[in-house]
Amino acid sequence: MVEKVCNLWLEPAAFRCILTNGSITPAGEAILEHRTAQEAVSRYAGVAQDLGHLLASRGNQVHVIRPGVVSFPVMQSQYSLPSLPIIERSARQLVELVGSQQTLLPRPGCDAGQLAWEDVAKVLAFLPDNIIVIQYT
Repeated sequence: MVEKVCNLWLEPAAFRCILTNGSITPAGEAILEHRTAQEAVSRYAGVAQDLGHLLASRGNQVHVIRPGVVSFPVMQSQYSLPSLPIIERSARQLVELVGSQQTLLPRPGCDAGQLAWEDVAKVLAFLPDNIIVIQYT
């Protein structure tokens, strides 16, 4: 695992992860609360609807929402807390999805989620060096 301080949207990468949960509105839109997810909403029209459809049809998994933009679940719903088992599952799915392509992953569950980075880092220690865990600026 490689760590770096950078901006998710400015650093060159094949994939950028946005941190998500599995909740959708009655209208079928994903509830996107994390800073990275809200920034994706402002950059890509319809991203909440597209992720909502993926969540409804395929579940709370890692999904390619747009070319180069990937959901990374950190918790089951908007009302739950970030979960180390969900973060580890998401990380394993991410590795499978991106292969050897450079991918940016904000520290999952650490900021608003209040998990200690030391605990999350242990769960993510298996990540290959092409997945860069970023401390978001």
